[in-house]
Amino acid sequence: MMRMNAQDMIKLNNKQRELLTPENEVAYSDMLVYLRLSNVPEQQVEELLLEILDHLIEAQAENKNAYDIFGDDLQSYCDELISSLPVQTMLEKTSLIGFVISLLLAIQFGIDTIASLFIFFFEKNTEIISPPFSILGTTLSVSIIILGILFILYLLKRYSFDQKMNWKRRILFGFAFATPFCSAIFLNIYFKKQPYLIYHLTFWQNALIAILFYALYKFLYKKSNF
Repeated sequence: MMRMNAQDMIKLNNKQRELLTPENEVAYSDMLVYLRLSNVPEQQVEELLLEILDHLIEAQAENKNAYDIFGDDLQSYCDELISSLPVQTMLEKTSLIGFVISLLLAIQFGIDTIASLFIFFFEKNTEIISPPFSILGTTLSVSIIILGILFILYLLKRYSFDQKMNWKRRILFGFAFATPFCSAIFLNIYFKKQPYLIYHLTFWQNALIAILFYALYKFLYKKSNF
């Protein structure tokens, strides 16, 4: 029998989860989030999740729930499973950050490509050939968004088995989502107006760089455990 790849297992997982009772679905979803955010390679995580799912479906026939099978402390049970599995390689660890950076830069240069085309067709009386590209602004913006994403993933894992959303936690998640993205937009706009480290790339330069970063994003996305 041919071994399934991670994407096929994810599809099978999503299909079989429909067989779970509401109570087991909640417990399984908590375990799924926690395990997928762990430092375990994607292939092993998805194999483990399917195995857990099979146990749950079989136990339901005997009117048992996740706590009857795995114990009252699901997080400790998951930690035991994680400790027995291999850890991610350096490429897998860095690919998450790499594919996010590549995607953000592909989007930025893609937008600049469209803006350059707009300037070419509709701004005939200007010497500007494209929007300004700020190295400093882009670097700071991308760095802040990366830190924000890592913080959000940390919160998701920390609260994966405690999903009660009180007002303090709502504020925390709102702050974690809004602050990095708003700060990144502000910094990018601010540094584009400064006279240092500013470049105006042509339409073709923007387009080529956007395509290259998008190709890098697709490659790193396949290597990431996300």
